Amino acid sequence: MTTSTVSPTTIEAIEQAEAAWLVALVEGERAMTSLMLDDSHVVHGPVGKIDGPKTFAHFASTRRRTVFAKAEGLAVTVRGNTAITTCLQEMHIVFDENLPPFPVQEAVTRVWEETAEGWRLAHMHQAKRMPPA
Repeated sequence: MTTSTVSPTTIEAIEQAEAAWLVALVEGERAMTSLMLDDSHVVHGPVGKIDGPKTFAHFASTRRRTVFAKAEGLAVTVRGNTAITTCLQEMHIVFDENLPPFPVQEAVTRVWEETAEGWRLAHMHQAKRMPPA
């Protein structure tokens, strides 16, 4: 779903950035930070922890290793070189290697900035849905 009038090429590039983010969640720290601006921020966790790109990527890769990620209901709004996306994101996360992956669903808002290297994550806010719907 697109909520703004922009070229289909721009929307496709943003959708590709979103898809790349889901792949990066599974691939790990380096893949995530490569899609983030150096001064980006992520708001996550039950108390709204705020992390920069390296701290968040390290946390997401070590404390809660994602083995599967998908999104549905993607909505895109574009204003100049800024895109705002919202979706429901489902991840299967390994908290303990002796247990099966735990499914987590989040309502996610991401703010992307267009750069010479493509769309990069400037800000993300994740809100857990308990239990996953």
